[in-house]
Amino acid sequence: MGNSQNTLPTNYEVYRQVVKAYPERTPLELTLGVNDNSVEKAEPVSK
Repeated sequence: MGNSQNTLPTNYEVYRQVVKAYPERTPLELTLGVNDNSVEKAEPVSK
């Protein structure tokens, strides 16, 4: 997928995870929904 950028719908739980990670620029792994049309889950990337 490279560096493509899309705006996708999500739920409140995912939104809150992103808001918490943003100040420290914590990288997140996103789990996409059916046909990659939504974000179902956001988790910190494990090292």
